[in-house]
Amino acid sequence: MKRRSPLPIQLTAASVLVLAASGVLAQESTEETDAAEESKPYTPLGLLNRPQAPGQPGDQLGRLELGAAYVSDDNYMFGQYNGLNDDDASLIGNLQWQQFSGDSYWKTSFTDMGLPTREGEIVWGRTDRLRINVGFDSQRQVRNDTGRTPFNGSSNLSLPANWDSGIVTSDFGTLDESLRGFDRELDRDQLFAGIEARLGERWRISSNLSYQEKEGDGDVGAAIYTNLVGGDSVLLRQTIDYATTEFDLGLAFDGDKLHLNGELAYSDFDNDDDVLTWQNPYSAYGPRVRYPEGTGGLGLAPDNEQVSGRLTGTYIFSSTTRLQFDSSYAVASQDQDYLDYTVNPALVVTEPPPRDDYDGEVATGTVNTKLMFRPLPKMNAKVFYKLRDRDYDADRAGYRYVRGDATDQPGQALTVYNTNHDLTQQSAGFEVDYRLPWRSKLSFEYEYEEVDRRNSAVEETEEDIYTLSYRLQPWSNFTTRLQLQYADRAADTYEWAQDYYALLDVELINATPDNRRYTNHPQLMQYYMANRERWEGKADFSYLPSDRWNLNLNTLWRYDDYDQSRLGLTESEWIRGHFSASYVASDTLSATVYAGYDRYDGNQSSRAFRGGQEKNAFDIYPPLPQASDPQQNWDLDAEDHTVTLGANLQWQPAADLELALDYSYVDTTAEQELHTRPGSSFAASDLPDVDTTLHHVEASGTWHLQDNLSLKLDYQYYSYESDDWAWDKVQANTIGKVLTFGQDNPDEDLHYVGASVIYRWQ
Repeated sequence: MKRRSPLPIQLTAASVLVLAASGVLAQESTEETDAAEESKPYTPLGLLNRPQAPGQPGDQLGRLELGAAYVSDDNYMFGQYNGLNDDDASLIGNLQWQQFSGDSYWKTSFTDMGLPTREGEIVWGRTDRLRINVGFDSQRQVRNDTGRTPFNGSSNLSLPANWDSGIVTSDFGTLDESLRGFDRELDRDQLFAGIEARLGERWRISSNLSYQEKEGDGDVGAAIYTNLVGGDSVLLRQTIDYATTEFDLGLAFDGDKLHLNGELAYSDFDNDDDVLTWQNPYSAYGPRVRYPEGTGGLGLAPDNEQVSGRLTGTYIFSSTTRLQFDSSYAVASQDQDYLDYTVNPALVVTEPPPRDDYDGEVATGTVNTKLMFRPLPKMNAKVFYKLRDRDYDADRAGYRYVRGDATDQPGQALTVYNTNHDLTQQSAGFEVDYRLPWRSKLSFEYEYEEVDRRNSAVEETEEDIYTLSYRLQPWSNFTTRLQLQYADRAADTYEWAQDYYALLDVELINATPDNRRYTNHPQLMQYYMANRERWEGKADFSYLPSDRWNLNLNTLWRYDDYDQSRLGLTESEWIRGHFSASYVASDTLSATVYAGYDRYDGNQSSRAFRGGQEKNAFDIYPPLPQASDPQQNWDLDAEDHTVTLGANLQWQPAADLELALDYSYVDTTAEQELHTRPGSSFAASDLPDVDTTLHHVEASGTWHLQDNLSLKLDYQYYSYESDDWAWDKVQANTIGKVLTFGQDNPDEDLHYVGASVIYRWQ
């Protein structure tokens, strides 16, 4: 049974704060803006909001900040992405400088130079003619700091010489003394450079080059097993050593009516490690498999490359008619040599892999086009078409793989084949809107979507989507948006044996009775291709009662009904409401408060059984519980809800003093209730709740000592607590057949203090 994860509460809090502070919570961008953003070259996140050049010849503007900061305790949630995860002092170093000289300019930005998470960029250019930039972007992600493992090494993990093995983890006599802590950290360092130049009045050329390395420790689950039930399982530290090189070349044309932007790109990914091997800590299996001879192996991400092209453009027929299009084509390929069927040399392997490498490609093409026109003075219309096509080019071959590095190579009848999962997704539709009195507009949109799949239980799904929207602005200070959407998705007959046919050898298929040819339960409908009815309503209100007030309310309700699914997700509901209020008391005092509530409910039906050839999906043979026995059904009611509260205060009590106070609170709870049928011999109990709470207070003050010199003090209090049953009191040997890291629930209560001097020049 899979446990639902709590919502990412830091993301929720951050997004709500930013939106509330701007006074436009959950405002939607136009499709034209979205398309323009997608076509832009990559820019590191921290370099998006930089001071703009003054724009006058000889002007220069600079800002230098130097100082120190201290974090009171080791952590990994507070410092998950900002580099402040150690109980230590760190340097505060920021620099922004820009200068215009004639028609040329310089822009320089360096941020967080005293931290492992830092970035910088230098730009030189000539106004509207040439732009050259070089820079770097370093990020550190901390995932956990309490995990422990007995394994030594990097890609070839071994146990201590005095390891005391056993059948289950509680038998490991030397486990406690062998455990060593490690930080699951991932460092990403990127260097990039780019150039953009104008070639005459209508043509522009651009090119970008980047090189990125990822190094650190991740985690992965692995097992040595002879069957799917009694595997010897472990959680392993995985050394990550990736390198990615990307290059693109673009050409743009700006005509009176035609605008084109084309781009060719190349990406190369290299993994320094091909395989992760580990020594089996268990003694459950035979002498070739158990400790110390037994060895397990996992193939890691293979080297690969991708070549792609993209063409976007606009053609203006007239002042009322315009065509936009966006098309792309990408080919991803990999031909890395196969590993052997097993890393355990003691096992018998008589047949090698059918080929030396996969030598496969996946081609993905997209088309997105829309025609916008105005048939009447008060009416706007558009028609659109979208296509996404994924095509596999890989020869079908049979593989007699060794299961879990635990047995000799199986016979011919257990040959497994690689399967191509081609997909074609198309949608078309239209939208019309009409301006009404009271500054209102009524819109209607219809979209038809068809998805065709290959080697899937459902080969085709069709969906009709109807959207009715109404926008009303009766007064200049009040706006409301209402939207109602209905979608109906219909799926082809569920071919529950399709996966079985695509995966296994003909000899095995023919030897299996028709009613036993399945991998998933025949009544299980995967939610993304099941019949579904969706109702969705949105209501957004914006009100400015005066020049000083800004009020916003955003609500969402969505209900999904999978009415044809007997097993699987049967229904779900999402309710969301967010409110923000901003008040500008004076030129020196402003405040913002916000509150939000999100709730997700999902109902799922399942059946407890061991599938495969030995089970019959349609007959009951006591005393074994079979796949056809409804008394083995169990139902899951899952509910996730999140409460978000926050406030922000900006105050300038004196001309030389600026104060800021910010507070955010987020509380999430995940509840899961399990139910069984009356009279069922199958017992189930509710899973414990998963609770997560965040308090974050930030207070800062800036004292302007002189016109160009300031002192800044910053204090933060951060409290994060998670109560997750999957981690609570789960030591490395708590689970008999799973050797875990024994990591703790995050429980952080810390203080951050920073002080810096800011010097400005102009």
